[in-house]
Amino acid sequence: MKGLASVHWFKIFTRFLRLGCTSFGGPVAHIGIFRREFVEKDKLMVDEHYASLVALSQVIPGPTSSQVGMALGFSLGGTKGAIAAWSGFTLPSVIIMVIAALWVLQGGSFTAGWLMAAMKIVAVGVVTQALLSMWYQLCVDRETKITALIAAITFFAFPIVLTQVALIGLALIIGFALKGTVKNDAFNFDRSKSKVTGIISFAIWIVLMSIAVFFESDSQWIALLTGNILSGGLVFGGGHVVLPFLQAEFVPSIDITSFLAGYGVAQAVPGPLFSVAAFIGTILLPESLGLAALVAVIAIFLPGMVLMVAAVSLGQSMIGFKKQMMFVNAVVVGLLLTVLVNPIFTQSVYSGFTTCLALLSLLMSVVFKRSPLELVLVITMTGYAGHLAGYL
Repeated sequence: MKGLASVHWFKIFTRFLRLGCTSFGGPVAHIGIFRREFVEKDKLMVDEHYASLVALSQVIPGPTSSQVGMALGFSLGGTKGAIAAWSGFTLPSVIIMVIAALWVLQGGSFTAGWLMAAMKIVAVGVVTQALLSMWYQLCVDRETKITALIAAITFFAFPIVLTQVALIGLALIIGFALKGTVKNDAFNFDRSKSKVTGIISFAIWIVLMSIAVFFESDSQWIALLTGNILSGGLVFGGGHVVLPFLQAEFVPSIDITSFLAGYGVAQAVPGPLFSVAAFIGTILLPESLGLAALVAVIAIFLPGMVLMVAAVSLGQSMIGFKKQMMFVNAVVVGLLLTVLVNPIFTQSVYSGFTTCLALLSLLMSVVFKRSPLELVLVITMTGYAGHLAGYL
């Protein structure tokens, strides 16, 4: 394709490794950083192609910015390039999350309880800001707003994984059944990529999701594998949406305090939010010497990775799918609303001081649009001051 270069996989890996160490700010910021690096700076592809990759990431489940990174690697270096891009971008945050989990385990009874409380308060601001942004972008008419509210009420009443799967499935059926006039722009896909690769990748995604939904076992390893596959394969709209899925899968196997603390820590690290899976794997199976973290990370990313490869290979077939995703996007907004109320607010705000911290978190995230890293630093320092004064 015109404007598309070919790059060795190791160069792709080192470039994304650097980006994985420096890319703060969440998926929207990551997408902007990728464009600056690969389109503006190195001119490895044209804007038209990059915009097509971003468009594809919006209409399939999975972590948006990581999928764009994988698609960049796949477009520039084939399957090896996709793996190299994902590995480089994900590795730094995974290492940090494993270290954080080991620190939590070493603490035993959470002797630094004020820090755990501060990390949970961080989640209040970050998730609220994400929810409001998604509400205004995805719930644009009466039908989608009602869908989001119905999904929230349903998940409040039946807070289990099956409810989430059923709601998303029903939203897809409604989207395909209803006729609409939503305009869909064609994707500028790479015709050189094999359609066979796309078909095989899509088949792998179906097999992965079938195993995750229907395979049951008492083994913690199997639960770790299937829970992360299911969570990663059902997420629409970015990393924050994975929170309700992971909570339903792993709490109370992991206590809610550790779970929310891990999610809070994930806000402070560069790279993808899905790296929280490394924290969960380490907490759930601490004797595995890091193997559980590796399994969890691969499992949560794999569905989105193979589906993005399929989408890039079968780009033309994805045209027109955006309309059907309107109701799915509305459902995930409703799911995120449910989790924001419980457990985030109910577990984080329990005193006058934590209420003030939560308000500060909301002001920084929602009103002043400060970065997650700035939020973590301010809330941590304020929380420590409150701890010294006996309020936290």
